Amino acid sequence: MRPTRYATAMLVLAAIAAVGCSKRGDSPQTKTGESNETTQTKNVTTTSELPSTAPTGEEGFTATPTPEITGPVAFTDGETAYRERKYTEATKIFETYTTQKPDNAWGHFMFGLSASKSGDSTKAEKGFEGALAIDPDHFKSLTNLSRVLIEQKRYDDALDKLMHAGDVDPTSNEVYRLMGRAYHAKGQAEEAVTSYRRAIELDEKDVWSMNNLGLLFLETKRAEEALPLLVKAVELKKDVPAFHNNLGMALEHTGRFGAAATAYAGALTADPTYEKARQNLTRVEGVKKDFEEPFDFEKEGDAAAGSR
Repeated sequence: MRPTRYATAMLVLAAIAAVGCSKRGDSPQTKTGESNETTQTKNVTTTSELPSTAPTGEEGFTATPTPEITGPVAFTDGETAYRERKYTEATKIFETYTTQKPDNAWGHFMFGLSASKSGDSTKAEKGFEGALAIDPDHFKSLTNLSRVLIEQKRYDDALDKLMHAGDVDPTSNEVYRLMGRAYHAKGQAEEAVTSYRRAIELDEKDVWSMNNLGLLFLETKRAEEALPLLVKAVELKKDVPAFHNNLGMALEHTGRFGAAATAYAGALTADPTYEKARQNLTRVEGVKKDFEEPFDFEKEGDAAAGSR
């Protein structure tokens, strides 16, 4: 059972996130600080998730000069700047707010979140750590700090925060998805597989865990295992072009070139500017094949659901 103060805090953040979120948690071409983080392994384009509290990476952030703060600020001032994606301004406002209200964990959290969105990992870490100094069980600070640490390749530190977050909320699929990312980056494939599978068990619609696990299977030459996961991700989130592209790679790696062409075309339908998918489509369309058994996308999606 989570502490009452945590439940209350989550309601507060939900109100903030409702205005500031779109995806992604997770957008088609990720680079984080939570924008879009794109990792490429061989011919596989991978996209990982964005935090549930931040706008999508494709929205980017507004590069504005650091504003002059000449007097007291209100929490709502920072919220307004954040909603307008003026993340540099929001960072400065919330940094000032933390000096006015040093005991408000949410002020420190929003300082960290705004700094993360503006690409300032040092201030992001400072903000999240400030919130945790006040409330060691501040769940969103634990998970978002882990994202910053993963970006800095401090995987063990990230996993330490995530283990703590898992104690605070054992039912969070987000925690296990982030653990999967950290283990994957460390080269601990089986631990990553276990973490992603647990995330999907906790949330059967966690498309980013499906996508990331599918990519991990592709990297480890287990393309057949990747297929149902990537089919299900596409079925649940048709507007993410990277999901279609990754599915195309799995189909291509298993010799299903016609179906791969369909998947790559789906990526271009979602994003006509997706050049990688265009190149992949051109490649598979040029493959000569005598016969190919039709691929049942719906059946494979059902198989993914039944395997959990």
